Amino acid sequence: MFALASPKYRYYINDEDFIAEVDALWLAFARENSATELTEPSLFSKPIWDFIADSPTRSLYKEIHAHVRLTGNPVTVPFRCDSPTLERHMQLTVFKCSDNRLLYESTLMRVVPQRRLDVLDSSQKRSRDFLTMCSFCKRSLVEPSGWLDMADIALHLRLYDRQLIPELRYTVCPECENRLYEKLRPSYQTLS
Repeated sequence: MFALASPKYRYYINDEDFIAEVDALWLAFARENSATELTEPSLFSKPIWDFIADSPTRSLYKEIHAHVRLTGNPVTVPFRCDSPTLERHMQLTVFKCSDNRLLYESTLMRVVPQRRLDVLDSSQKRSRDFLTMCSFCKRSLVEPSGWLDMADIALHLRLYDRQLIPELRYTVCPECENRLYEKLRPSYQTLS
């Protein structure tokens, strides 16, 4: 990938939440991250909800869509898009366009090398066990310890040494959920 100060990856959602347009940089990012199935023909005319694995994350994005469409105000959400060897800190801003589409613009803010985490490698063979991971911050729930960062989880569960790694199941951790709903709440209160 060519170096940019803060690369921006963009795609558009139509007024029925179907993917309408994807930029070349977004497609290149998908290819570089082994998501070769994400091509223009595979994306268009499909609802964005087909690409979000879990109900809590879908519900939160539906709230963001409703907020942006109702208020016209953009919403910015911090998130992580890690690879097995990189911790990628990003932010997503959802904008309302004049034609009533929504623009999703993801900006790469910071990249930090990390010890290889096979749990984030989609090509790895998986066990029947599962690990619950937050879609936004990439922390995972490990009882009784609570929500832990990936490096702590790998050591805690000895994921570096396992033959088979657990399946990932996504959700939204309470901290991210509260932070995101706090962003939406003030504008809704001013509309009532």
